[in-house]
Amino acid sequence: MEKNVNPQKEADPYPHDLLALFAEILNVLQKKEPDHFPFYDSADVKRLLNISDSTLHRIRKSEKIPYVKIGNKIFYPKSFFNNAFKS
Repeated sequence: MEKNVNPQKEADPYPHDLLALFAEILNVLQKKEPDHFPFYDSADVKRLLNISDSTLHRIRKSEKIPYVKIGNKIFYPKSFFNNAFKS
């Protein structure tokens, strides 16, 4: 006795589950609130002010903007820039 088995039918139970999972993940990611990290990194500040690495370095060394160094990464408080742009 020979069984009539469709190989595609056996390989197909997961795609619908995966699509549902991807749809759920996408839905959660779209509802996620924006990041509330209170600092900009150097790349953000350079993009925001349209300045180069060396200009940002000079401004930082002249103590015109506050910064925090964590490891090898430098962060700048968003509140400083928000207040400066409001003035």
